[in-house]
Amino acid sequence: MAAGKKDEKPSKDAQPAEGAVDESKQKKKKLFMFIGLAILLVVISVGATFFVVSKMMGGEKSGGEDATSASESSESAEVVAKPAIYFPLKTFTVNYDVNGRQRFLQAELTLMYRDEAVLKTLELHMPALRNSLVMLLSRQVFDELQTAEGKEKLRTDALAEIQGIIAKEGAAAAAKSEEKDAKEKPSNANVEQVLFTQFVMQ
Repeated sequence: MAAGKKDEKPSKDAQPAEGAVDESKQKKKKLFMFIGLAILLVVISVGATFFVVSKMMGGEKSGGEDATSASESSESAEVVAKPAIYFPLKTFTVNYDVNGRQRFLQAELTLMYRDEAVLKTLELHMPALRNSLVMLLSRQVFDELQTAEGKEKLRTDALAEIQGIIAKEGAAAAAKSEEKDAKEKPSNANVEQVLFTQFVMQ
């Protein structure tokens, strides 16, 4: 009987030890589950972000392709903008009568274009271009030219005058070349910008 009692005591002590092991195993399982869940959430988040960004980038590309599909169908290679070419004009000096007092404007203009074919047209029609610009400058109101808006309007008007002359002369040259059945037709390139490199008012 005494031996039986001794056997019962160790079994009572063993039960709590096994329970503690089970609890620690359960805690470890829970910890691993939480870590696994956290990793899973991070992977899902990264995947969703990558998916959304790729869709957005794909949408922008497809939108751009739709907008330019008509022009790209006619050209096999992508057209790269040519470098700017600058053509300085001689100084313009114009007199104004402001309240009975003589005032004058001295301006230097530079033309910007990208097609070398424009140079021939500019040189050929320089008298017409200068005449048109002198007349344009003479029509201006002196006080308005002292404001930034007035200068910008003059620059825009000068560009329109020059582009008009070049387009008109280009159309005339094209008609002439069609009559002669020339192989090379004149370019329809034109001046892109008129820049003031000097603008002195006195």
